[in-house]
Amino acid sequence: MSISFSGLASGLDTSQWVEALVSVRQQKVTALQTDLNAIKAKKSTLGATRTVFNNFRTAIEKFTDAKFGGSFDLFTKNTAKSSNENVFTATANEKAARQSYDITVQQLATYTKAQSKDSVSAVADDDTKLSQLGIGKGTLTAYVNGAKTTIDIGADDTFGQLKEQLADAGIKATIGDDGLLTLSSMDGVKDISIGATTDTSNLVSLVGLEKQEDGTYRSTNSLFKAGTDSKLTAADAGFNEQITSGTFKIGDATFTIDDNTTLSSLISSINNNKDAQAYAYWDDATGKLSITSKKEGASYINIEAGTSNFTDVMNFTQTERDADGNVVSSKMYTEAQELGKNAIFTVNGTKMTSTSNTVGEDISRIAGVTLTLKKESSEEDGVSKLNVEQDSTDLINAVKSFVDSYNEVISKIDEVTASGADLQRESSLTSFKNTIRTYANGGNYANGGAFKLLADIGISTGKADDKDISTSNTNKLVFDEAKFKEALTKDPESVRAIVAGDNGVLSMMEDAVEQTLSASTGFFDVKEKTLNSDVKKMEDKIKKQTTSITNYKAQLEKKFSAMETMIAKMQQNYSSFL
Repeated sequence: MSISFSGLASGLDTSQWVEALVSVRQQKVTALQTDLNAIKAKKSTLGATRTVFNNFRTAIEKFTDAKFGGSFDLFTKNTAKSSNENVFTATANEKAARQSYDITVQQLATYTKAQSKDSVSAVADDDTKLSQLGIGKGTLTAYVNGAKTTIDIGADDTFGQLKEQLADAGIKATIGDDGLLTLSSMDGVKDISIGATTDTSNLVSLVGLEKQEDGTYRSTNSLFKAGTDSKLTAADAGFNEQITSGTFKIGDATFTIDDNTTLSSLISSINNNKDAQAYAYWDDATGKLSITSKKEGASYINIEAGTSNFTDVMNFTQTERDADGNVVSSKMYTEAQELGKNAIFTVNGTKMTSTSNTVGEDISRIAGVTLTLKKESSEEDGVSKLNVEQDSTDLINAVKSFVDSYNEVISKIDEVTASGADLQRESSLTSFKNTIRTYANGGNYANGGAFKLLADIGISTGKADDKDISTSNTNKLVFDEAKFKEALTKDPESVRAIVAGDNGVLSMMEDAVEQTLSASTGFFDVKEKTLNSDVKKMEDKIKKQTTSITNYKAQLEKKFSAMETMIAKMQQNYSSFL
C-alpha cells in the first residue's frame, strides 16, 4: 500500500486535482454501467415474458394434445351417475358409451368365513392363572344370607385359589365342560349374592355373571385357557392339543410357527399378508379361531396343513402323518367354512352374477363402466338408472385456463412493448399479438359442424349488447360457460374441431407460439443471444475502461509526485545558494 502526501513541497492540493481528472474519465464507466443495467433489465423482462408464453402454450396443449388420445383427450372423459347411490355407484372411462341403463340389485356378494368346528381351547382348571383368563387383581364381594365376605384376588392367583376363598365364604365354584362358571351355596340352601359397587376386580363383568331363577350364578362367557398372548408351542398354551412348530398355508401365503410365536403375532401376520387374502380373529368367548376371506363371493378359503399341526388343532384340516411327521394325506373341512354369496343384479333386465360387489365391464358388459353395488334394491327403490354422460369439468377448466393465459399474453406484450418499455419496438412480439388476435376472431371453416368461430361456442371479446361495452377491452377474451355447455350438448364434434382439430383455432395459435418459443430460431432464443452478446461486450468495455482509469490515475500520481520532488530539490538548491 502506497501512502502519498499531497503538495508537501509545492503547497498545492495535487490529490484533489488527480481525483477531479479521474472523475471526468469515470463518467464514461458510469454511463457504460447504466447501459449494462438497461441490457440486464431487458433480459429479465424477456425471461418474464417467455414464462407467460410458456404458460400460454401449456394452456393450448390441454386441447391440442387430444391427438394423443387416452387421458390427454379432454373430450372423451365421461362421468357415470346413479339415480340411487344407496343402491349402486359407478365410474366411467373414455371407452364408455353415453347412454342410460336400468340397474337392479337382487343380492350383494358376501365373504366366506371359516371357523373352528368346535372350541380348540381347553377349559380353565384349578391351575389356570386368573390373569390368563383376563381377570385382573382386586376385590370381589360375596354375600351368603346377607353376610358379607370380601375376597382379595392377587395378580398371580389361580382359579383354584379363588375357589378356596369362595369356599371359605360358603360358596361353591365350578367350571363345566362348556367353560361356563357356576356359583352356588355350599349347602345348596343358603341365598348368595355376588358383587358390590365397591369391587375393584373385573371378574363379574368379564365373565358376565348373571343370577339364575334357582338362586345360583352362571357366566354368559366361557373361561378358556388359551389366549392371544399364549405362545403357541408351549405345553401350557391352553389348546386342546399341543401345537408343533413348522409351517402351514392360508391363501397363497405360507406362515411359520416357532417357539416364540404367539397367537396374537400370528394373527397379525395373517392380517398383514396380502397373499393370505384373509383376516383372522380369535374369539375368547367361544375358544375358536375365525378366518374371513378378503374377497367377496362363493369361494372357499384355501387352508393347507404343513409341517405344523396348527390347522389340524384349529379344526380346519385333518391330516395323516408318518412317523417323521411328514404329511401323508390331508383334507380341508369344507363344512367348517360358511361360503360367501355372489352378487346378483340386472342390467336392462338381463340377470348377471359377480363374485364381487365391484363389477367391471367384463361382467356387466357395459364397456368402460365399473359398478359398485351398495345394497339390494327394495320395492321402494324399484329400478335405478345409470346415466353415462360427457364429463366436461376438466374441459371447462381448460377453457378458463386458456382464456386467462391468452389475456395474460396480450397484456404482457402491451406492457413490455409500450413506449419506453424494455422491449419497445420488438416487432416480433406485436406481430405475434396481432396473429393470435386474428385467430381468436377467426374460426375453423373446414369442419362441417354447427359452429365455426370461437364466439359461437362462448369464447369471445364480449357481447355487442354488454352494458359496459364502452369500457370493455376487445384485446381480451371472455368465457360464457353456459353458452359453451349448450354448444357442447348440441354438437360436441364441432366444438372439438374448433379448439382441438388439426385446422382448429387453437392449433393455429399453437403453431404461432411454437415458432416464437422455438429453440435457436425463435424470437426468445435469438433475442436472448443478442442480449447476452451485448452484456459481454459492455462488461468488456467497462473492464477495459476501468483498467485504463486505474493506469491513468497512477500516471497522474507519478507525475505530480515527480513535480513535488523536483520542486523540493530546487528549494534545497536555492537554500544552499543563499
